[in-house]
Amino acid sequence: YALLAVRFRDERPGPIMEPRIQYAQTKDGVSIAFWTLGEGEPLLHLAPSFSHIQMEWQIPKIRAWYERLAEKRTLIRCDARGVGLSQRELPRWPPWTEWVRLDLEAVVDRLGLQRFAIFAPMHGGPAAVAYAAGNPERVSQLILWCTYARAADWTTSPQVQAIRALIDKDWDTFAEAAAHVLLGWSAGDEARRFATLIRESTTPEGFQMAVRIVNEVDVTALLPRVKCPTLVLHRRQVRLLGVDVATGLASRIP
Repeated sequence: YALLAVRFRDERPGPIMEPRIQYAQTKDGVSIAFWTLGEGEPLLHLAPSFSHIQMEWQIPKIRAWYERLAEKRTLIRCDARGVGLSQRELPRWPPWTEWVRLDLEAVVDRLGLQRFAIFAPMHGGPAAVAYAAGNPERVSQLILWCTYARAADWTTSPQVQAIRALIDKDWDTFAEAAAHVLLGWSAGDEARRFATLIRESTTPEGFQMAVRIVNEVDVTALLPRVKCPTLVLHRRQVRLLGVDVATGLASRIP
C-alpha cells in the first residue's frame, strides 16, 4: 500500500481524526487489532508484509491512501496476529492461509458483516485467494495487488535471499533495506518512516517465524475456484515480484 499511497496527496481542508483502535478475538483465542473508517459497502484491507495500524496513520501518504479508499465505503484495516497492535505472543503458528482466515473472520464477525470485498496486497494475497475460494458467499469482490499464488515463485531470488540474510545479523539494517526495496532507493524520508514502522511492527524472531510459514504457501490449485469478480494489479517498480508472477496469477482465475 505504501507504493500505492505515493500517488496521492492529502488535499483535504483538514486531517480526518485517527480511527479508534478496536479488538476482536479469533476462534483460537488471539486478539486482533483493527479500525474502521468511512461509510458504505465494506472493504477489508488485509495486512501487507509489515503492519502497524496506528503507526501507519502517522505517515501522511499512507493516511491519504486510506482516506481515499474510505470516501465511498467502509474501510476495515487490521493487524495480523503477531504484528503491530495485535497479540504478539502466540500459543501456536497455524499455516498462513488458516492464520489469516481466523484473523479476518474474527474482525468481520465482530462487525456483523455477512458479505464484504477484500483488498489483499503482497503476502495477504494467497490467504485472500484461499478464503474467497472457500467462502464464495461472503466475498463480493477481490483485489489482489503485487502478490502471488506460490511463494517459491519469488522467495528464491538472490535479491530476496540477500535481504533476508540481514534479519538475524542486523535488524535495523534489514528494516532500512526492506523499506528502500519496497519504496525505491530515492524515497528518502518516506522510506525512513517506513523503516521505523517495520522495526516497530514485529521482532526479528517473529518475522523469521512468519517467513518460514510463508515460504510454504501455494494456493495455485485454489485459483480456479475463485468465483467473485477479481482484479489483479501489479506495479513494475516492485522488483521482488516479476510481472510474470502477476500474469500467471491472473491467467488461472476464471
